[in-house]
Amino acid sequence: MPIDPGFMVLITIVVLLVIGLPIAFVLGLSATVMIFLDPGIMPLIIGVIPFAGARNYLLVAGFLFLVVGEVMNQGKIATKLMDFAGSLVGHFRGGLAQVNIVTSLLFSNISGSATADAAAIGSMMIPEMVKQGYSKAYSAAVTATSATMSIIVPPSLNLILYAFVAETSVAALFAAGILPGFLVCALLMFAAYLQAVKRGYPTQHTFSLKRLFATAKGAILPMTIPVVILVGILGGVFTATESGAIAALWAIIMSTLIYRTLDWRALLVTLKTAVSRSAMLMFIIATSTLLGWYLSYEGIPVRIAQGITSISDNYWVILVLINTFFLLAGTVIHGTPAILMLVPIFLPLADQLGIDRVHFGLLVTINLGIGQQTPPVASVVLMTCAIARIRISEILPSMGWFLLAMLIALILVSAFPIISLFLPQLLLS
Repeated sequence: MPIDPGFMVLITIVVLLVIGLPIAFVLGLSATVMIFLDPGIMPLIIGVIPFAGARNYLLVAGFLFLVVGEVMNQGKIATKLMDFAGSLVGHFRGGLAQVNIVTSLLFSNISGSATADAAAIGSMMIPEMVKQGYSKAYSAAVTATSATMSIIVPPSLNLILYAFVAETSVAALFAAGILPGFLVCALLMFAAYLQAVKRGYPTQHTFSLKRLFATAKGAILPMTIPVVILVGILGGVFTATESGAIAALWAIIMSTLIYRTLDWRALLVTLKTAVSRSAMLMFIIATSTLLGWYLSYEGIPVRIAQGITSISDNYWVILVLINTFFLLAGTVIHGTPAILMLVPIFLPLADQLGIDRVHFGLLVTINLGIGQQTPPVASVVLMTCAIARIRISEILPSMGWFLLAMLIALILVSAFPIISLFLPQLLLS
């Protein structure tokens, strides 16, 4: 009895992951082995397909937004956003936690990366929260979970990659991420308030219009970056790639010439970091394209869709199954390879159910964001633990309320597609 190719691919991926091979090599080797075992496929395809996948013009936008995030991070621009957030919500119960969450939302509109968000904000907020009496675990938990907003709101790198895979409008996805991002922010703030009441955490200060106007002046220039990105893309003035170039140039000018928080030597190091991360991203894209091609060749997406629909033909049951799968996938696979590898598999099923591709992109992104808050992946959590100097086992109990808040956001976005589709329909119709 011949062994099922899809099963062989799965076993190969699991084995390579267990032995600790980098994800790009896991994806590439899995596809390569399967292709060489199939005499009906020309080995030449191994060189052609990855190159074709990685040369897409849209992916340049991903690199440029990585540059924006790195420059703003190393240029210490987040401090100005933090001061502004403090004047907005510092008077709420659990003031510093509320400031942490709102600062993450503001920085998310610039960085597009959860790790950049956690690094920039965690290095400032966690020590300050601990100094003000918050526990290290709670401070790290707030930082890690709120950083998830970076992959939901524009210019999310995950949404750009989804647009590439699903052949969907970046502008529509960026517009779709705005309301869910604000929803997640509001629910996280409510969770922080409940925790503050329970643990006796204080407000940071009383509200002051004078402080609000003073900090707003400092935040005006950094906040022009998301305005340029959104107005430019949604208004049809320029493409996502062009907006990334403009935003990157403006971030460099701001950090080096206006605020002078980044000298030219540090800028060069920052750009090298962005190039290095972009190279890793492109390698993952190339290898995942090869694996995706092989899975499609074997008809795996169709068979998975048939398998799920054989369980139930009810829309809501299938939607719960899809959400559960991506939620669990996020715990073991990073967002980038998960989108590149899994979206092509489930997209036909989403189309069959009549799920709008833009809405499906938000569901995938939120699921993976929640999943990545738990081990063994948990890269953002590990970063905040390193900043707080605690073990990952210490942070997990403090994350419960915040994970529940994000799950509620996922349920609401799943049940009411208008949350994600309202702005795309309003602005791009």
